[in-house]
Amino acid sequence: MNELHTPEHAAVRHILTSPRLAARCARYVREHDFDWARLLAEAETMSGGEQLLVRTAHDLWDAHGDVGIWELPRRLDRANFERVLAALELYRGDLPVGRAAALADAA
Repeated sequence: MNELHTPEHAAVRHILTSPRLAARCARYVREHDFDWARLLAEAETMSGGEQLLVRTAHDLWDAHGDVGIWELPRRLDRANFERVLAALELYRGDLPVGRAAALADAA
């Protein structure tokens, strides 16, 4: 299993390829990792909810503790909150990595 197929990579990719972020994040999503310096710089010009999604993805990847759990239900709309929940299921391995593409199409 290469890093592309790890639950961690699938979870982060799931968030960063959400309809709300995909166009702005695509050039920073690499096959095996992410260009975090540029993603975080790009996020500075995003809406508060979009910034939270990027910070959440970054926290899943690097475990810096940058996201307060309280922010997720209070600051994300229903679709993005559910997307983060699906990413957490991917991360835990509760959702097969292959389902990430289907989830991306659905959200």
